[in-house]
Amino acid sequence: MRVVFIGIGAEQMSVEILAGMLEREGHDVHLAFTPALFDDRYNLTMPALARLFDEDDAVIERAVGLRPDIIAMSVLTNTYQWGLKVAGAVRARTGAKVIFGGVHPSAVPEVVLAEDVVDAICVGEGDRAFPAWLRALADNEPDRPVANIRSKRADGSIVQGPTAAFEQDLDSLPFPDKRLYEDHFEIRDMYMTITGRGCAYQCTFCFNNFWAKLPSRNGVRGGKYVRQRSVDNVIAELLYAKKRWGIRFIDFEDDIFTIDKKWIKAFLERYKRDIRLPWMCLSHVKYVDQDIINWMADAGCTWVQIGIQSVDEHYKYKNMKRYEKTSDTAWAIDAFVRAGIGVKGDHIFGSSGEGPHAQEVARQFYAEHTPSRISTYWMTYFPGVEITQDALKRGDLTQEGIDRINNGELDSYHGFGGVNPSELRRLASYEALFQMMPLLPARWRDKVRAEWLDGLPLPALKGLALTADITRGLISANPDHINYGMHYLRHIERHVRARLP
Repeated sequence: MRVVFIGIGAEQMSVEILAGMLEREGHDVHLAFTPALFDDRYNLTMPALARLFDEDDAVIERAVGLRPDIIAMSVLTNTYQWGLKVAGAVRARTGAKVIFGGVHPSAVPEVVLAEDVVDAICVGEGDRAFPAWLRALADNEPDRPVANIRSKRADGSIVQGPTAAFEQDLDSLPFPDKRLYEDHFEIRDMYMTITGRGCAYQCTFCFNNFWAKLPSRNGVRGGKYVRQRSVDNVIAELLYAKKRWGIRFIDFEDDIFTIDKKWIKAFLERYKRDIRLPWMCLSHVKYVDQDIINWMADAGCTWVQIGIQSVDEHYKYKNMKRYEKTSDTAWAIDAFVRAGIGVKGDHIFGSSGEGPHAQEVARQFYAEHTPSRISTYWMTYFPGVEITQDALKRGDLTQEGIDRINNGELDSYHGFGGVNPSELRRLASYEALFQMMPLLPARWRDKVRAEWLDGLPLPALKGLALTADITRGLISANPDHINYGMHYLRHIERHVRARLP
């Protein structure tokens, strides 16, 4: 069958692995993609510029021209409505079946299946499920139950397959097929991969909060949620990528790259010997020690991203299910900096139930233990996670608000969310201050105050925060900034050239 994935904004490894699975079984796999400049559903939202660079019609024409049998999309909550629009337009012109998978359909399957555009969804991991569903269609048995798949019969009723356990043998999966994205991203500049799946934590604001429980909700023993590829398997992928694309930098996107000390030691020894490229990863302050940090630095790690989110220990423990102590975070930041590894610390504003004093506590903490970059976000409520239900109970969200979220109508990670207007200006002042703090000389960091910025209008505070973040990223040669900026420049040039006479 001819399968056309539809993508927006970012490279998706889930799609790349699924493509490899389908190609193993002889399917013809393609991608219709838009970078969605200035409205990429994650970093930038500038409506006026986004309209100038809109490529939705081109994506639809590309997908229609590929004559798909199947239209597939791995859907996040913030790409869901766009996916419905584009997939629906392609379906109307081609008669192709539409299947959605990923986080959003897995959180609210009934909502997604209620859409006329959607013929089937995958709830949970799709590595085995998607190929099995295609086999059922090829055998002319569209109503055959397939594990993790829910599909519509001709009369509109639902065929719900059994729930499958999590894939345990990650080495049996293909390497990510990045050929799908090589016309849209410079693969060699930042090669993105994962060495395992799952997270040891189930923070109340994160998709792992419900994803880890999907099998058990239906009485299935899900197997281990945190799983690891073998060292040999990951090294083989990276050697192939070096040969195929001449990669120059690697981004390990595991939820916690350092989760297994024995594995990380063996891997980094091989990495240093066989790969020898700079890299970055995500980690957790409870899963690093001085040994691990030394090994990371010795093997070429240049940046690490850690979730801080809040410095209010009581709030984090009770409301976020984050159990690290502030002293753990302080030690990790300082140890990484001493080792010459840049630290990107994530901080969330506007969390439901977090008191206004928490930001002043955070200011004092960051003044003493300053990450190389403080990456700020505003609480974005997603379907299926505990903090969204907590916000409903507190009155921070209404049921109408929950319905909007379930329908994919949510605010940006970097907007101001649903923050109480009476608190918004002070929080925005702290956001600007936190973004500026890594730029300040150490002796000044404890002297600056958020209230100094309170007189600025909200757009100015947001602009100040963005300018400080970009400046710090450029000064420190942060690979996120450099790669993201180059990606935008390439696509702006391509867009302009395509429209020249």
